[in-house]
Amino acid sequence: MLILLHVTMEEDNYSFDLAEHIKTSTPRSPHTKIDISVYEPDSTICPLACLKAYINKTKNLRNSETQLFISYVRPHKPVSRDTVSRWTKETLRICGIDTNVFTAHSTRSASVSKANEKDVPIHEIMANAGWKSAETFS
Repeated sequence: MLILLHVTMEEDNYSFDLAEHIKTSTPRSPHTKIDISVYEPDSTICPLACLKAYINKTKNLRNSETQLFISYVRPHKPVSRDTVSRWTKETLRICGIDTNVFTAHSTRSASVSKANEKDVPIHEIMANAGWKSAETFS
């Protein structure tokens, strides 16, 4: 999970260090970072602006809680992976993505498919999905 104690905050980028093993961890690169950067082409869908707003709005709810995602129901404790998965799937559904085909575990493929459908340049899709080759997208 994302922990606020493990985030480096800069004006145009927040970088979370993940200490736990995740799907993309490898023996050569066990330590993973998640970078959330400003999206300049459209500030209304900027993930960094959204993250900053979320952190600010939950600041008074979290007391000493350091996990990023907390419940909006009292006592505002950390949410489970299942809750994050449910939130993600609902967001996919609201965005018009078929949640019978794409699940919370396939958000990367769902989001790049939608980006491709909206004519986002392939080099932007590859960079944001963390892919080195267009063949991965194909």
